Amino acid sequence: MVAVRRTPLALAVAALAAVVCLRSAAFVAGRTAQSAALRAGRVAVAADGNMGGDFWAHPWAEDLSKSPKADNIEFDDVVAHFNALREKEGMDTLQPGSSPLVILEGIVLNSGLSGQPGMNKAQRIADGIQASSFLLSELTE
Repeated sequence: MVAVRRTPLALAVAALAAVVCLRSAAFVAGRTAQSAALRAGRVAVAADGNMGGDFWAHPWAEDLSKSPKADNIEFDDVVAHFNALREKEGMDTLQPGSSPLVILEGIVLNSGLSGQPGMNKAQRIADGIQASSFLLSELTE
């Protein structure tokens, strides 16, 4: 049988290893529980759709939501709406291929997937624009 020497250094290393193992196990368990909660939230959103959220309404987006084109509004119509308002305020028009227009195009193209009952396409687009503080600031400032 081999004799094990228990020096203060060996005991300190063993204690440190035990603490690291316990913390790692708690970290993994915490992440697993967090992941499960996130998955459950995603499933609920997928089942109920995006019901919008709290945001500060902007008059330009609110005007867009009242467009008579409603479900027939297209990307070019949305760009024309914001460019007309920008020109009226003395601002440059939005440039083709710019980040705001790429994001805006994604919102317009995906507006039918938002699952917001009782909203027409123009209202869903306006809601999507107002939900993105970056996009809203780029379109209106």
